[in-house]
Amino acid sequence: MNRFVNRIELIFLAIFGLAIIGIVAYQTLWVAPVQKCESAGNWWEPISRTCGHVIYLPDITHRPIGSKTPPRYPGLPQSRDQAAAATSVPAPVSTAPIRR
Repeated sequence: MNRFVNRIELIFLAIFGLAIIGIVAYQTLWVAPVQKCESAGNWWEPISRTCGHVIYLPDITHRPIGSKTPPRYPGLPQSRDQAAAATSVPAPVSTAPIRR
């Protein structure tokens, strides 16, 4: 009987140890990255497990802060006529002789 109790005791101790290792691994690999990301003010994407950060919209669109007008990009045509004139360039003509 004593051997049986010792064996059961070891089995429960092994199960307890595996449970503790599993809980620590879960906390370290799944919960801690979420808490670290959200505490930094970012948002967590659970499907891909990535931490995203906020991108300020005027930095992308180059608009002044609070502006309701569409952005102006220097170098781009400002009207449809300018765009049509910029893209309606005739195809280059080759002056090389034709070989047959």
